[in-house]
Order: sequence, then structure tokens, then C-alpha cells
Amino acid sequence: MPKIVNRNEYRQKLLEKSLYLFSRKGYHNINMKEIAAEIGVSTGTLYHYFPSKENMLAEMIAWIGDKNVEEYIQRTSSIESIKDRFDMIVDFWKEKSELYENIVLLAIDMYRNTDIEQWKAVYSFFSERYTAGMSERLNISRQFARSIFIYFIGLSFHSLAFDGDGEYNKQIDFLDTIFRPPIVDAPEDMEKAAQNFKKVTRTFLMNSLVTEKATMAKKIKSTRMKKAETKPKKVKAKRKA
Repeated sequence: MPKIVNRNEYRQKLLEKSLYLFSRKGYHNINMKEIAAEIGVSTGTLYHYFPSKENMLAEMIAWIGDKNVEEYIQRTSSIESIKDRFDMIVDFWKEKSELYENIVLLAIDMYRNTDIEQWKAVYSFFSERYTAGMSERLNISRQFARSIFIYFIGLSFHSLAFDGDGEYNKQIDFLDTIFRPPIVDAPEDMEKAAQNFKKVTRTFLMNSLVTEKATMAKKIKSTRMKKAETKPKKVKAKRKA
């Protein structure tokens, strides 16, 4: 009895096996024959699932983006606490550093080598999927979630210039520090969130010289107010009738 093949699952396996070739060697440095030989299938089989190298690249980006979002949604599906979800997602971001770099490399290749409208459609699908998932799992606005997505696009490109995960993880820790007050603290205690974000702003976001000047100005103002309060008031002498 012939073996029944799940075409969709097999297509995904072919994409997964081909990911490294596309992301690290580049679109122009490989052809369908080389891809087939590298992943251990016939060229005919590869063309049966993907009519062209261009089509294969487009499907790869859509697949890898959807797979990434689906994975973090599943990981947080049984977690009720926003804090625990955020902690898990921060770890997830660190775990997937190489994947995000690959997505950026694939997106650049697709932008250069495929129809621009096709590229826009694939990118929009990935962007919307990521934004919607992040918004829902962290209970934040779509605009906030989209900003996180855009940040990761830039961070992944930036990380390509560094060996290892050190620089990438350092930036994720920075992101954790900045976003924790509005994401984790705000739903429970808005006042606490405001105070924590104020502390983060003073410590990490403002130039130290600006912070020192602001602190000094505040101290000077406070000192002047205290002097004004303790200074004896002059009593005007009453005129004699």
C-alpha cells in the first residue's frame, strides 16, 4: 500500500531544510538543482512543490513568520499572568535570535529579487500576524505591538554585524527594562507603573548630564523655597495718629 504523504507537512519540511541555504548563501548564489541536492530530494520533486526559486523564497518567508508567531502563542496559551507571559516572551526572543536574523536576510533577498507587490503582500502578512499575536498575548495596543515588531527588524539587522548573541541579548535586556513598567506593572497598579517608568527614564533613557542639571535645578528651587519660608517677615511700624 503506497505511503500517504501530507503535502503541506512535506512542503514545510522542504522549506525548513532549505532555510540555511537561502539565508546564508543568498538567493543569487544557489539554484534549484543545488537546493535539491543539498536537502536530499530530486530536482523534479522540488519543482513539484515549488514552481520556481522565487516562489520558494516567498513561501519560506510566509511559513517561517507564521511558524514563529504560532509557537509563542502556543507557549503562552496556558499562562494567565501577564508578567509570566512577558517573562516567557523575553526568553523566547533571546532563543530565536538566529531565526530573526534569517528572516531579515530572506526579506532583503525577496525585496531585491521578486515582484514588489508580492513582497509587500508577504511582509504585510508577517507584520500583521506578529502584531496581532503580540497585542493579544501581552494585552497591549496594536500600535505598541507594531513598534516592538519594527524594533526587532532593526535589531536583527544590527546583530548581523556581531559574532555571537552578546549584543543581541544585551539589547533584549534593555527592551525588557523599558517595556516592563507599561506591560507588566500598569495592569496591576498604574501609579507603580508610572513611578517605575519614571525611574527607568531617569536611569536609562535620559542623558546623564541632562538628568544632573534637572536634579540640581530641583535642589536649588527647593533650597530657595526653604529659605523663603524661614526668612523672618518685616513688620511695618504703624503710623501714629
